[in-house]
Amino acid sequence: MRSATLAEMSSEACAMVEVAVLAALHREIAPLEARMTVSQRFRSGNLRACAGRLDGVGVVTACTGDGVDNAARGAQALLDRYPVRRVIVVGIAGGLSPALSTGRLLVARAVLEDGRSVPAPDARWVERARRDTGATPALFVSRRDILCTVRAKADAYASLHDGGVAAVDLETAAFARAAAQRRLPYLALRAISDTAEESLPLDFNALRDHTGAVDTRLVALRALRRPRLLPSLWDWRRRVALCSESLAQAVQTLLAGDYP
Repeated sequence: MRSATLAEMSSEACAMVEVAVLAALHREIAPLEARMTVSQRFRSGNLRACAGRLDGVGVVTACTGDGVDNAARGAQALLDRYPVRRVIVVGIAGGLSPALSTGRLLVARAVLEDGRSVPAPDARWVERARRDTGATPALFVSRRDILCTVRAKADAYASLHDGGVAAVDLETAAFARAAAQRRLPYLALRAISDTAEESLPLDFNALRDHTGAVDTRLVALRALRRPRLLPSLWDWRRRVALCSESLAQAVQTLLAGDYP
């Protein structure tokens, strides 16, 4: 199937889409796309997306590239094109509160960026996610830097002065702002890929490109130079795959019925 551009998408196809599901990385959304009946795939810059149906609901999925700037640009390009009714944000997150285990499904009750709140998720949909998917309500903290060490996560959690369930990511706040600018209700779901008690296998901040995205080529080169890292990196990829399957199931559950 040839990938179209955003400009080539027909107005009829765009009008059939009700929900946009946004992620940073393709691996975070690929299991959901596999459950869809896809009618068209397209690209625009770093944005990769596909439109189709999931259990009878018109859905467009998109991965924007990781990092705040990529998320903001990609979400804007997609939502400018599609007159969707609602937005769902999905992806992995790092645990900040000690009780969160790997794979734990979370739903954002609030989102912080630079210590300030961004527009809140749709309260009815948050309750629906908690009830129907078992997701734990949590505070999502969006940052520009990746928290790669146990110490960095502990310091970030201590700065919240909250003591509640919290997780950290890069893009939720950017996606939330894009939805709010269009007065679209949104929901944010994330699954824990790394806990508060463990460090990431690499300092990914040192392996980012000029857009803020982690450069996978640099990651591969670093791993080749330090083969002892390979088991940890493969384990992390396995966790991401499991988290992404869990997120796909949660989205399908939410869209299967009469969502708010």
